[in-house]
Amino acid sequence: MNDLGSILTFALPLAAVLVMAFFVIRRPGKMRTMTCTRCDGSGQVNEHWPDPSKPGGWHDVHGVCPKCGGVGKV
Repeated sequence: MNDLGSILTFALPLAAVLVMAFFVIRRPGKMRTMTCTRCDGSGQVNEHWPDPSKPGGWHDVHGVCPKCGGVGKV
């Protein structure tokens, strides 16, 4: 070993960078599960609005959210 001070000068910042990189890399995994905007996270929808292309002129969706499949997260 040459000098303990030079080894610590290299090892401590390297360890700090590795720890910060670990937390930065893990963070996007949690951001992938966002709350569904169609059901507001409840998993259930109750929609009724005018739609001239549908028979009867109305769009109706009741029950499980078709966007998230009832999970509440996308």
